[in-house]
Amino acid sequence: MLRRAALILALFSPPLQAQEAPNLLPASEGTAGAASRLILAQRAQTEAMRRGDPVLLLSAIRLAREVTQRPPTSWTRETEDRGPAEGADEAALPLDPAGDGALSILKGLATEDPDLQDLVYDLDAQLPHGRRPTATVTEAWLDGGQTDRWQMPLFGALPAEIGVVGNGDSPLGLTVTDESGAIVCAQPADATAGLCRFTPARNGFFSVAVRNAGDSRAGYRLVGN
Repeated sequence: MLRRAALILALFSPPLQAQEAPNLLPASEGTAGAASRLILAQRAQTEAMRRGDPVLLLSAIRLAREVTQRPPTSWTRETEDRGPAEGADEAALPLDPAGDGALSILKGLATEDPDLQDLVYDLDAQLPHGRRPTATVTEAWLDGGQTDRWQMPLFGALPAEIGVVGNGDSPLGLTVTDESGAIVCAQPADATAGLCRFTPARNGFFSVAVRNAGDSRAGYRLVGN
């Protein structure tokens, strides 16, 4: 009797839906792109500031200046744009190793070394030459315990890089999901910078979640290729 009931239930139950595979090609090592370079420059700058190391900071600035940064044209922010807190300024955002602020700090650190000063001022006078890789960069603020969600289209079979840079006030986590909600990449919360590198199997829209795992409001920079 039990066997007959189980057979009847199996015959009249709706078929199970096959789960769609994540929009992701198998992992493969490839050349680091523009977003990876900016994340590496950010990490090098953070370490240089921690050590007070002008040579490492010089390397971070050089690396960041090899990349052209442009604002996004196809990213959509799905959560409310909170903007900077009242009275806040750009100091609440991560220090950009390609910006004037990092260069000013480097000049201050190089005051005791004439040879390093020459390198710094040569760097300041240099103009970009030739074609440089381009990264998409935008800035935002995120309250403690909150999550921002961004929607962006990516091309199939083309390597994608998405990174987040925090200002050090609060650890930020990064999660990328495809159109079905499957997790493509997840990086644990970090106070400096996180990076996801993957290759979509096909054209599609991806959701990027930036989570503030701390209690403090944080400015951050979202980077993509």
